[in-house]
Amino acid sequence: MADRRRRTFDSRDGDAEVVEPLLRAVLSYAPRDETPTPHPSEGITLRAENGSGCIRLELAIAGDLGTGIPGPFGSRFYECGSYEVIVPQRDPHDGALLMIHLLAPQAPHRFEFTTSMPALWSLQLEHDGSVSVLDEVGSAVIFIGRPWAFDGDLQPVHVYYTIENGLLVQNVGATVDTGYPILIDPDPDAIITGDGRLVTEAWTPRLVGGGVVEDMPPNSLSS
Repeated sequence: MADRRRRTFDSRDGDAEVVEPLLRAVLSYAPRDETPTPHPSEGITLRAENGSGCIRLELAIAGDLGTGIPGPFGSRFYECGSYEVIVPQRDPHDGALLMIHLLAPQAPHRFEFTTSMPALWSLQLEHDGSVSVLDEVGSAVIFIGRPWAFDGDLQPVHVYYTIENGLLVQNVGATVDTGYPILIDPDPDAIITGDGRLVTEAWTPRLVGGGVVEDMPPNSLSS
């Protein structure tokens, strides 16, 4: 895992206290000199490598979210009762990242994303759960990776996309054995080690003075 953590963190920053190890690991993975986190209504824009166009994805409920509250490590939390939308601080070159955090079983298990893209472009669901964006001649020009999630016991949760009337819908297949909270679409660079293992509660970023957060050997568990 490449270490891009180049700030001195104060875990007490912000109004949202975070005690979950997985969420803290994701939020703490913030690069240096990051700009303020974007509001979810700004959406996420993905561009075709050939420059032919882009697609903008926006969480359908984003317009109803307020200003949110600051969380630790430069993040921002948008509370919605039984769930919350979280925007962690991130390198602008990596693009925005939006996570959904289900706090209890009564939380919604379906989230719609509106799509804006050039005329005659379309979405295609692939067998591996990812989504291809097809241009006007049917060529795949943008790829959206399949969603993923972990529950409160660090167990994978089945999350999958459907395409419904131009909407990209994220569905959460929680079961009676799923432990809450569920974190959907965490940044894999923040929680997966170089050898493909999931960082667990045994690892936390080392807080140091002088602007550098050192890498510590993580205790981890196979993903």
